[in-house]
This record gives sequence, C-alpha cells and structure tokens, in this order.
Amino acid sequence: MNHTDSLRWSAFVVGALALCFSNGATANIFAAWIAPALLLGFVMTTGPWLGFVLTVAASSVASFVMFRGVVPIGDEEYAIASLVTGVIGALPFFAHRLAAPRLGAALGSLVFPTVAVALSYVLAQGSPFGTWGNDAYVQLAFAPLAQFASVAGIWGVAFVVYWFASAAQALVTERSSGAYVAAATFAAMFMSLIWLGASRLDGPPATPNTVRAAALSNPQTLPDRFFEGCPQRTDYACRSAKAHARQDVLFALSEQAVQQGAKLIVWYEAAAQFDAPDEAEFIARAGAFARKHGVYLIAGVARIPLEPNQLIANTAMGFTPEGARAFEYLKTVPVPGEPIIRGDGMIPALDTPFGRLGVMICFDADFPALSRQAAARGVDTLAIPANDWRAITPLHAEMTRMRAIENGFSVIRATSNGVSLIADQRGTVLAQNNAFTDPGAITLADVPTRRLNTAQSTVDDLFAALCMLLASALLIASAGLALRARRNEQ
Repeated sequence: MNHTDSLRWSAFVVGALALCFSNGATANIFAAWIAPALLLGFVMTTGPWLGFVLTVAASSVASFVMFRGVVPIGDEEYAIASLVTGVIGALPFFAHRLAAPRLGAALGSLVFPTVAVALSYVLAQGSPFGTWGNDAYVQLAFAPLAQFASVAGIWGVAFVVYWFASAAQALVTERSSGAYVAAATFAAMFMSLIWLGASRLDGPPATPNTVRAAALSNPQTLPDRFFEGCPQRTDYACRSAKAHARQDVLFALSEQAVQQGAKLIVWYEAAAQFDAPDEAEFIARAGAFARKHGVYLIAGVARIPLEPNQLIANTAMGFTPEGARAFEYLKTVPVPGEPIIRGDGMIPALDTPFGRLGVMICFDADFPALSRQAAARGVDTLAIPANDWRAITPLHAEMTRMRAIENGFSVIRATSNGVSLIADQRGTVLAQNNAFTDPGAITLADVPTRRLNTAQSTVDDLFAALCMLLASALLIASAGLALRARRNEQ
C-alpha cells in the first residue's frame, strides 16, 4: 500500500469513526464537521461502487450507534432502520462522486450540499419522525452559525456544513483553480454568516419588557400513569383518588412558582391525568387557581380511558387570570405508536398583557411547519408541555431552540423525564433543568414579551426548494455532459 492509499484509507477510518459522533445522543460538533469531509475525500478517490458500499456500511453503523434508544422500536427493526438510513445517508456521497467531476471543482462543489439538503428535506416531509436526525441541530453548539436558521431554516445551517465538506475535499484532493475558487467562496460566505450571526446574538431585544415564566418538571413521587398502584386499571374510585392526589402535588408546585414571581406557569405533558367524569372538576380547580393568583396557566392534561385499547386525549389547556379556560389544544402529531387522538393542527394564540401566547405539545415541535404557523399567527412566546426519556435527553429539548431561532419567538418547554428549557428569540438558553438530576424542580426565567421578525417565518422552506432545484439542475447537467462525452467516443 503506497502513501496515497494509506491516506485514503485513513480518511475513511477516521471519517467513519467521527460519523458515529456526528449526531444523535453522541453528537460532537467537531465530529459533525470532519466526518462528511473525510468520507467525501475517500469516496472521491475510490471507485464509485466501492465507495458507495463502504459509505453505506459506515452510515449504517453510525446510525445504529447515534440513535440507539432514541427510536422506540425493537432491536431487529432498529437494525433494519439503521441499514435503510445508511443507504439514504450514502446517496449524496454517491451523487457527488458521479456528478461533481464533470462539472469542475467550483460548480461541482455544490452537488454534495444541495443533494444532501434536498434529500433530507424530501424525507422529512413524509417521515413520521419529522426533522429528527437533521445535522443542523448539532450546530446549536455553534451559536453564530445557528442564527442562519432565522433566514434559511435548518436546511441552510446543514447546507453550510455539507458545503464545507465538498469545498475542503476539492481543495485537498484536486488543488485546481476551481477548487481554490470553491474554497474561497465558501470561506467568504462562512465568515459573513458568522459575523451576521454574532451581530444578531448581540442585537437589542424586540422589547425590554419581560414576564416571569415557570416550567414544571415531574416529581419522583408522581408515576407516569396516574392509576399505577390501583388493584385494577378499571377501578374508578381508586383512579379518581389518585388523580386528585396528583393534582394536589401539581398545584402545590405551581403555588411555589407563584411565590417566586411567576405570571405564566407551564405544566409538563400529561401532568394532570384523570377520567372524563372528573374533567369538569379539574377545569374549575385550575380556573380558580389562575384567578386567585392572577396568572396564566398552561396545563398539560391527559384523559386516559378505563379501557387500554381506547385512545388517550393528550391536551394542553390554557387558563386566564379571570379563571376562564381560554383553549384546549390536542397534540397534533403522535409519536409513532403513541395511542392518542390526533388534533386538528391549529395552534392556539392567546393575547395576554405580555404578548401573544401559543401552545404545542412535545413532538409537535419537531415539525417546523407547525411552528411557522404559530409565527404566522403572531405568537410571541410558545409554551411546549413535553415528556422525554433518558436516551433523548437533552437532545430533544435542544431541538426546540432551533424553532425559537427560526421564528423569533421565545420557547418555554416544561418537561417530564427530560430537560425543561426556557430560551429567548435567538435560541439563547435563559434557564434549564434536567428532571433526571433534579426531579420536580421549577425552571424560572424572565422571558422577553415580543417576538423578533425573521425571514424564515415568512419565506417558509424557500432555501430547501432552491437546493432541490439546483441539485436537479446540477445532476441533469452532469448527465448531459456524460452522454455527450459518450457520443464523442463512438
């Protein structure tokens, strides 16, 4: 094996290893940048099919490692899903290997990033997991770059990482004039984005006014299902008693939040649980609490049927200081396999003295279109009752920060079995708490009361659409050049 081969295979080994730490529960921002660059360098100096097969293998292993426990399915199904993910993940590398050399280093450097963004966008539209796994979320650790999401969404942020990979690959492996043009163009764009992002982070708030908000997390004393400990699931008397005892704990925590100055209190997903006959009593109690203390209360509520084969109503109820229930929102997007009634997808918008308040529940926030709907309705602060589990902590909570950046509103995520997080309109964390290390803690922060206008909330997925068009044009142009070359050879 000569020196060149040694470098090529070293790039593959290091790139494959870095890929295992480029996303998911094991994410590292440095690995997220070097993994695609190294793997692309290997692919571009290797036969197309060998490069594709080995990239599939590397991507499959990485997917299995990164999202182990994140996707709630069995081991066999998870292994198959990882293989499918590996094939999909290798396609942009394969497309770049076939198309980029015919287009020249400068123009060809755009094949990988545009195809990768286009493919991830198309898959997200039909995926039951929404934008889970998108490489942009890792860049939240790089705050100035993450601000680009306010213009181009997660697709723009991911594009920057992918273009770095192809520009760096061309510069290292080709060293042509076109490669220098690609590298210089990328560098100029990158530095501009970092400067603009840093300026946005240092910019003034939309208003100096704030409201003290509180996000509740689950105490260890409360089980995930309120009827646990009853002799039978259908024992209504036992269920009712446990439902009332559960409410006692939640209202006691809310009382503590009031004593700490909270004017907006958000409960976690399915915090209050009861049977349908007990609903009216809960609504009266919650309304009385809000009226007594002069607060807005967003209560995560679950109506859990006696029979296990019936669907759960997973809702968020909003109560005003007048004691009225202003809205009830049903969770729009169930986690695959979650036995709940699907909501109509209309995000409520409630006018308050501290701006317009919107609500969605947990998994809903993984679908950017729902958040854009909230922005279109003028929401200044988005409350998100949520429930996680250890394998997706803190990853899932961090993803909501991207919704704040994209749409310019603050987010209050109250979480059981995970991280409760309050972030401002730029995604900056104001306060957070991990229920696994501090169960039952109240997360408090002074939240800005007006949203920042963002281009992304207006133009929707324009950047992703442009990537789809450019990727199609580049692939068609490359195919045309290949056909012309073949005809000339005949």
